[in-house]
Amino acid sequence: MSLRHSVFRNESMLVPEYVPSSTPHRAEQVRTLEAYFQGVVEYSDRMSQNVLLWGAVGSGKTMLAKKLGVVLEKKAMLYGNRVKFFHVNCRIDRSLQAVLTKGLRFLGHDYPSRGFGFEELLQSFLDALAADKIHLVVAFDEVDSLVTADPSSLYTITRLREVSREAQVFSSLLISKTLDYLKLVDLSTLSSLQRNEISLVPYSDDQLYDILESRAQEAFNDGSIEDDSLHLAAEIASIYGDARYALDLIYRAGKVADIADSQRVMPEHVRRAKASLPPQFKKEELTYLGRHQRLILMAISNLLKKSESAYVTIGEVEKSYDALCEDIGLTANHHTQLWNDVNELSRKGIIETQISGKGVRGRTTMIGLSLVSAEQLVDELKGMVADVRG
Repeated sequence: MSLRHSVFRNESMLVPEYVPSSTPHRAEQVRTLEAYFQGVVEYSDRMSQNVLLWGAVGSGKTMLAKKLGVVLEKKAMLYGNRVKFFHVNCRIDRSLQAVLTKGLRFLGHDYPSRGFGFEELLQSFLDALAADKIHLVVAFDEVDSLVTADPSSLYTITRLREVSREAQVFSSLLISKTLDYLKLVDLSTLSSLQRNEISLVPYSDDQLYDILESRAQEAFNDGSIEDDSLHLAAEIASIYGDARYALDLIYRAGKVADIADSQRVMPEHVRRAKASLPPQFKKEELTYLGRHQRLILMAISNLLKKSESAYVTIGEVEKSYDALCEDIGLTANHHTQLWNDVNELSRKGIIETQISGKGVRGRTTMIGLSLVSAEQLVDELKGMVADVRG
């Protein structure tokens, strides 16, 4: 492979960390985010804000947050204010203490990770912001991990504006796939939460094409990627509505083209890239499911693991699910709720459903798995649903 034949102009434009200059099909959400935080930009010592940003994997949450951070810092300077943006992944930093400690270091303040109580840490954090005359906007990505580990952490986050003594120094952006984590907190926390919400729906086929076309202009050399290749990548990724997956797909397709010493990324390179990608089942998706949905998945997996067929009937699933609930002393949901849960699992792409055809008496819903093996799914679920046996 010769470097002069590479299809890429700048492949870093396709990595998840890159913040693009344009945001196709998210302009309205960008404007809404900026509008919510405009008061913080203008009156950083008198106003604070909390916004909930949620949407499916690959819907642009992290990208929008980071883009917001760049805008806020620049705008604040125009008003003579110091606003800093700090992004933290709560799946990595799973306690508010870890987030505040990292925040202090981000601000340039030394603080030991052990040996101090939470209240002392919190006060040091607020004192540092006040002394530096900084209003810090913290983006809590995957905030549900933080709240699941300690529901009281959300109460602390929402009350920080009241703890600040002389000036407002803290705002928050809470990022998650769903708002289910709010079910874990008490009424006093919910009442203190400013319900400024922005939801992101999954991208469509056409929207993903627009995103790929926009990014390809930056990442690939002129004329080095076929339009048909972008359309194919968008079509494949539209199953998930996931822009991150679509971008990874054309990045890998470019690498396939380079290895083949091709000067253009063709549809066949996209197909080969798709074959090289891991199954699009994401284990973390299971953590966002309710207990009954996990039990239904366990029932489906148990049946398919023992079956030679690619599908099982919804009737078989219901019997297996009822038995699992009985085993652990849990009241099983009625058929209507089970049906709703099956549809939700299908919508999320975790299972596949289809109407029965030849070989099955009558018409019924058939359920299967395509992204993960039944055995693998059973192993993943065992540790997530207490006392459930595979």
